[in-house]
Amino acid sequence: MSDPATAVEMFEVRVQHDPDAALLLTADGRGRTYGQLAAAADDLAHELRRQGAEPGDVVGLYLWNDPAWVVAVFACWWCGCSFAACGGLTPPAEARRRLELVRPRVVVAADGTDLGGAWPLFTVTAEGEAVEGEAGPPSAHAAPSPDDDAAVFFTSGTTAEPKAIVHTHRRLAEGPRTTAAAYASSPAFRPRVAPGDRPPAISFNPFGHMAGLGRLIFRIYVGRSLLLVPKFDVAVMRDLAGRYPLDTLQLTPAMVHALAYAESEVSLGSLRYVTSGTAPLPMATREAFERRYGVPVLQAYGSTEGGITALERYEDAVAGRRGPGSVGRVPEGCPVRIVDPEGADVGTGAEGEILGRPDPDRTGRYLTADGDEALPVDADGWYHTGDVGRIDEHGILYVTGRLKEMMIVGGFNVFPAEVEDALRKSDGVEDAVVVALPDDRLGEIPVAGIVWSGAAAPDATGRLEAELRDRIEPYKVPRRWFTLAALPLTANGKLDRRRAAELAADAR
Repeated sequence: MSDPATAVEMFEVRVQHDPDAALLLTADGRGRTYGQLAAAADDLAHELRRQGAEPGDVVGLYLWNDPAWVVAVFACWWCGCSFAACGGLTPPAEARRRLELVRPRVVVAADGTDLGGAWPLFTVTAEGEAVEGEAGPPSAHAAPSPDDDAAVFFTSGTTAEPKAIVHTHRRLAEGPRTTAAAYASSPAFRPRVAPGDRPPAISFNPFGHMAGLGRLIFRIYVGRSLLLVPKFDVAVMRDLAGRYPLDTLQLTPAMVHALAYAESEVSLGSLRYVTSGTAPLPMATREAFERRYGVPVLQAYGSTEGGITALERYEDAVAGRRGPGSVGRVPEGCPVRIVDPEGADVGTGAEGEILGRPDPDRTGRYLTADGDEALPVDADGWYHTGDVGRIDEHGILYVTGRLKEMMIVGGFNVFPAEVEDALRKSDGVEDAVVVALPDDRLGEIPVAGIVWSGAAAPDATGRLEAELRDRIEPYKVPRRWFTLAALPLTANGKLDRRRAAELAADAR
């Protein structure tokens, strides 16, 4: 059969032909079949319609990493709606600010949540059942086209304002094809599910991250089950590895670090390889993991906006065709250039900025307070990633640095300007600068230089940290602090972030 054009079609094929096959598992050993999930999604779709959701609307989702988000996603799509994803780790005030950007018709939230927004809100259980819903007869499901909006994921801009990235159904369906071409035995959609004795994939990705949705759609595409785990820790990983004959794992660099340096080794049994993405993986961490477990860690490179740009292949890893910063080969149909500061292409092995040419099938668009905004490209149609890298003689891409200020902390994007703005709202802070310092576990950590005012003193950082946790997500809160008499400035009076980073390193 031909590949389904949308994730909705993939799911419906499974419901029709393999309704009793388990798609989702949870750590308690329970399975949820395609048929069960479809029935729950149908009930939730009825509740969404009762709340006023119509085709073309956006539905806000504020949920945790449990079966409810999977049910809610398909309920939205069966109503002809797109969904805007906010994970439960996002503080309610920040979630409300983000959802206001997309003006949802209705918001679905975890039981006990109160966002206080100007929209209808109803809550669901961890299984996706409406807490106070009304049962209704099944109704016709919408059949979204590939070019319809499917999902909105949030990021922060270089100011304190969040940005919403909109993805179409075509974009979401393209992801598993690209991944299957790199990792699976065949890039084609599997018409039937795999035998039930095949091990599940494990998803530790919190809801609200594109990686979690991509992981789900890929497992539907290849007909294998997915095990949802609310939160990663070594003890949980040890238990799961003892219960399931895992063949692959998808981990963030922080998770790879935790396993590499765990007090006691985790028996990974028949594991063939680990894939790592969402943030740079320090070479030392990768080598420590591979020495300890004898399993290669394959990296990937891309962005929520631009999709996958490169994937490291198993055969390259075992053949030794990689080194510090290698992120794999660029998939077919994803043009990449390496250019110097003047925009001229550099030769093989030379470093420069990494540019990509956006493909409408693989990229999203921004939604801002002023309306839709395409992914920014130059006059020739190239997207400037802000990353520095090179391509070697084997065609493997290496990422060696970044031009842009954004830091990635354990897989989460952190923009200094947002944290600095939050710091300046505190009494006793005259000014602040936030920079990144390398960290073996998280890849990078935010560090804040504070210009104190009045009687405030450096020992006030405990109070300051507590205030920040009420304003921004925990991963954005600086891990270390240092005192400045004044912010370092360049000759033309602009903030000198490079000098600030040097001062932060000296203070450490």
